[in-house]
Order: sequence, then structure tokens, then C-alpha cells
Amino acid sequence: MEPGFGDTLFENAQRILAVAQAGGIADGAEENQDFALLIKPDGALHFVMESTFSLDAVAIHEGARSAYRVTRSRDGVRVEGHSASADCVLEQRNPCRTLLRDQPLYRITSPLLTSASA
Repeated sequence: MEPGFGDTLFENAQRILAVAQAGGIADGAEENQDFALLIKPDGALHFVMESTFSLDAVAIHEGARSAYRVTRSRDGVRVEGHSASADCVLEQRNPCRTLLRDQPLYRITSPLLTSASA
């Protein structure tokens, strides 16, 4: 990638990820948090909180130079960056959630269910 706006997009995504992580994956929030952060041509920041939206559509509507979607959940933090010339996705998974699976790796059965009776 040539030095330029794509590098800035990635660097901003890294900074946003660090701030979102500092806000805590382990804060005990049960609900997912989803918002967009838009950077306008004059450098102003615009937040769009907790709504269903297309990142491209909201960026075009607001005239943003670049747009980031931040998603925080118990599973981790994800930042999607978008500009006219580049896209990036950064994700940090919560290691505790990775180790504890939703599905058990074993099954307990009753001896009565496994015995063959005529």
C-alpha cells in the first residue's frame, strides 16, 4: 500500500480499537454496543449511536471523509474502517470467551438410556 490516506485510515482504526478496548470488553456489559464514528472533511467527529445503518450510507449522507463502525460485545471489540480508497477491519477477541465454548465437548447420559432392553 502506498503511503497516504490508507495508512491514516489504518492508524485511526488502531487508535479507535485501543480506546474501545480501554472502555472494556470486561466491563460486564451484557448487550452489544454498536456505533459509527465519522470524520468529516474539516476534521470534525460525528457519532451515530445504536442504530441499524449502512456504514457507507451514513458516511455519504454526512459527507464524511472516513467512517468507522465500532462493535463491542462480550466476545470482543471490532472496528471496521472505510474511506473512498481503502477498507480495513481490526478485531480483538476476548480470550476468556474463546476458551469457554458455547457447546460442551462432552455429553452425560444415563446408564438406563444406553442399555439395551428387550
